[in-house]
Amino acid sequence: MTTTSVELVCPHCHGPLRRQPEIIQCQKCAAQFGYEDGIPNLVVGGRFDDENNEARCAYETDSNEYLTRNYLIPLFRKRLASISQPRLLSLGCGVGIDVDLLSEAGFDASGIDCGNRAKEWQKRQCASRLSLANGKALPFEDRTFDLVYCGCVFPHVGVDGDSNRVTPGFLSERLTIAREMTRVLKPGGSVMVSSPNRLFPLDLFHGRSETQPMPRWNPPTSRFLLSQGDYRSLFQQAGCDQFELLPVAGYWGFLRKKQSLKGRLVTWPVRTVFNLVSRESWRFLRPSIINPWLVMMMSLPHSD
Repeated sequence: MTTTSVELVCPHCHGPLRRQPEIIQCQKCAAQFGYEDGIPNLVVGGRFDDENNEARCAYETDSNEYLTRNYLIPLFRKRLASISQPRLLSLGCGVGIDVDLLSEAGFDASGIDCGNRAKEWQKRQCASRLSLANGKALPFEDRTFDLVYCGCVFPHVGVDGDSNRVTPGFLSERLTIAREMTRVLKPGGSVMVSSPNRLFPLDLFHGRSETQPMPRWNPPTSRFLLSQGDYRSLFQQAGCDQFELLPVAGYWGFLRKKQSLKGRLVTWPVRTVFNLVSRESWRFLRPSIINPWLVMMMSLPHSD
């Protein structure tokens, strides 16, 4: 089993951890943690009660494998070409298949999640690279990673359970995660975030089911989703000074929809928009009302 070169530290004080058979104890502040199915449980600030069933996990595994092979690996190889074995953190890694594939591709990848899909980690080749932790208190030292990325994490921060209703302190909670992501970045390191675009009038990615097949109406006043401006505001406060919206073509495979003619017809408009806004000459449309999905890269200054 491949292990990462990244050491876990106390999520409270960032002190060294001493692992014992039953407990994990911080040698600096004496905080104690445990294990779950043999995985370090360093969660601070609560778990995410996401849906966990066999069908969803199987689909997420296939979908994330497509994403990692067709989008993440080519992108990260290009962006981090000057770095030997770049260190990556997948924040909210879900079933963890991306960490397996990135590790196989030569990256020093780690993953954290605080949801129920961590039960799938026993199937991973690189399970030792995965830890239960919350993005609000990352168990890593400052300046550890070259790049930290997450997919659709921020819409689920500062909400009432697994819903689309934000709580009064949602902005503060989201800023806490943004600051944690930049804290663990090396100078000049990058953050990549992705999620549905708040300005698009429909949420094509949440709330749909066999009983509710239609997309959810997304009024512009809703703060569940984020826009380019929302991410820019958060990460400017967290220290980033470079911002770029990336192409979205290739991010989604629409694997389930491709299995039927009806599915291909339904997704055709979305795929067409993704291909359009991914062209350099049409990049000005990426943050606009016509684009349902954002992929944004943000970077820290190269020196303090």
